Amino acid sequence: MLKRLIFTALSVAALTCTASAATALPAASGGQTFHVSTTLSDTVGRTATPTIYNIDGNTYFKLRDLGRLLDFGVAYDPSSNAVHIDPDGSYVPEAGESSTVQNTATSSAAAIPTRQTLYLAGERITPQVYNIKGNNFIGLRALGQLADFGVSYNYDNKRITAYAAYPYAPETSWNAAMNDLANNLRALPSASYHLTAARYAPVITEDGSADWRALVSTLRAVKDAPLYASGSALFRSSLYWADALTAALANTTASGTPAYNVALASLADPDLFDNPDKAALQADFQAMSAAYLGSRPSSLADISVSNGYSKNARSRLSLSDTYTLTGGASADDRKKAEAYFSSQMAELSALKTDSERISYIYLLLQREYQTGGSASWTAAYGRKKQVSATSLAAAADWMFSEAGIPAFLARSWSAAWNVVYVNGQWAVFDFTKGSTLRSLDDYRLIDTHPGSTLMLTQVMRPGSSYYNAKTATVDKYFSYTSLTGTPQATAAQMQAYIKKANPNVPQSVIDMIPYYISEGQAEGIRGDIAFAQSCLETGNFTFRDSAVTIGQNNFCGLGVIDNGMKGASFDTPQLGIRAQIQHLKAYANHEPLRNACIDPRFSLVSRGAAPTVQYLGIQENPKGYGWAAGADYGVKILNILENILTY
Repeated sequence: MLKRLIFTALSVAALTCTASAATALPAASGGQTFHVSTTLSDTVGRTATPTIYNIDGNTYFKLRDLGRLLDFGVAYDPSSNAVHIDPDGSYVPEAGESSTVQNTATSSAAAIPTRQTLYLAGERITPQVYNIKGNNFIGLRALGQLADFGVSYNYDNKRITAYAAYPYAPETSWNAAMNDLANNLRALPSASYHLTAARYAPVITEDGSADWRALVSTLRAVKDAPLYASGSALFRSSLYWADALTAALANTTASGTPAYNVALASLADPDLFDNPDKAALQADFQAMSAAYLGSRPSSLADISVSNGYSKNARSRLSLSDTYTLTGGASADDRKKAEAYFSSQMAELSALKTDSERISYIYLLLQREYQTGGSASWTAAYGRKKQVSATSLAAAADWMFSEAGIPAFLARSWSAAWNVVYVNGQWAVFDFTKGSTLRSLDDYRLIDTHPGSTLMLTQVMRPGSSYYNAKTATVDKYFSYTSLTGTPQATAAQMQAYIKKANPNVPQSVIDMIPYYISEGQAEGIRGDIAFAQSCLETGNFTFRDSAVTIGQNNFCGLGVIDNGMKGASFDTPQLGIRAQIQHLKAYANHEPLRNACIDPRFSLVSRGAAPTVQYLGIQENPKGYGWAAGADYGVKILNILENILTY
């Protein structure tokens, strides 16, 4: 029976609501199943078939079915037209009532707000209750909150479970404290679970008196829990650890969380492999999947990957990994750095929110270091010396560890980022941008292809969410942007951008911008990418430190292949843009030109050598071809395009 009734006037008032007539649909048509657990040790429960309807997206149960299954009293008083619910009483069937609980919801039905009065333990309650075919139907969570029993819904297999021996916990989201709990439980023997549960129960439930049962209920009530691997099957992390805690603390054997029923291969977004390195990335994905989603997640150093991008993205399992990215720092260097930052790390650990901690780290890094050099963070502090992007990210990684924030590093060609669990989701932060901090989103890198999110945050780190498409990541480094196609930015957006970036931009530049669209469309090349390239090559049309002048109508440095060369000239801005588009097409594909060729270097390009923006950079192009030799040339173009698209 339900012996844990926690009942106050406030909790009753919180559930007061009104309803209008609605249509009730059989819940079975949505694939939901229902289970009931009546003991502490039963994590799965027995299958039951009560009558359940879906009304406006919510699930409603026949009140008498719940009374029989969970064993609490339900009685009707015709003199007052009232229903009395007794959580501490036993269920007594009505005369002629069936001895078994059967689902009678076989078709849609009218749902009318009940006219009967409801009482719980003698106190009137007003939850939303519908009358369907002469019976009262109530929401399982509404009743669970009032009568204090646990409710869980597995979003993968649509299993609803009522836990009579556990307290009620409201649905919540996976958070950093839950992530820390899971990481601790992975490393501890089950004999130590009781101490860990006692420590985390008040934090996760936000109830100072909560015990392990309340912790388990809260884990079961998490809506957007990440996945976790156990053996060869995938489980929701919250359900997995709720079962593990139950098995250890109720002195029983875990009955096994229902397995996630989708194969690992289907979790990969097709965009992840839709690029020139498809075969290599796919092989690396499988190798990393085996390492990170196996029964014992292992270090990436223990597996063999072939592709440079995924090879350098890794999970930080210890601080020793971070120190390997600090330019050969010695053990003495590391100790001195830790001592130097000791007071700041104490302040950092005392902060209350993720936003405060990350802002603190960002401002501290900006104060202590400059970017663009090669020095290690363990030696450059205090003098604002220039450090590499990788070393700056390593410094942030160490600070996240000191603050107790789950994080790891991700690297590409010449850059590095911090993948951080912040405010309930994984995000990627670039601390090298150097812009004034206004909010976390100022330096959060945005994901437009969640396949790369999978590569960085799902495969790379057990416990992260497979289904958060909004998780941020460095898409522009791990997916590829084709030069061929239609533009995303409009001429108006380009004009607004250049006026902001260069307030003194000549009117002739504003007037010629539509040619990027029309000339690009003529050859099937993205004109917005060509414009972003022109902004990079001309310093936003200031022509400062540029090898060409505005009078040459050469807005991309075409023909400038060495210092001091003047480059090509064209009669009009439109022809200069046409030549640039044609040169980009030479790199992009093997298609013939539609206009007469005016690009003086078109025939010198290895056709199709750089089909993506990223491969315009010679250093990043696997064939060693490209437009420019500077590091991350294509990514710099994409950074400009990203800003253009904000207008």
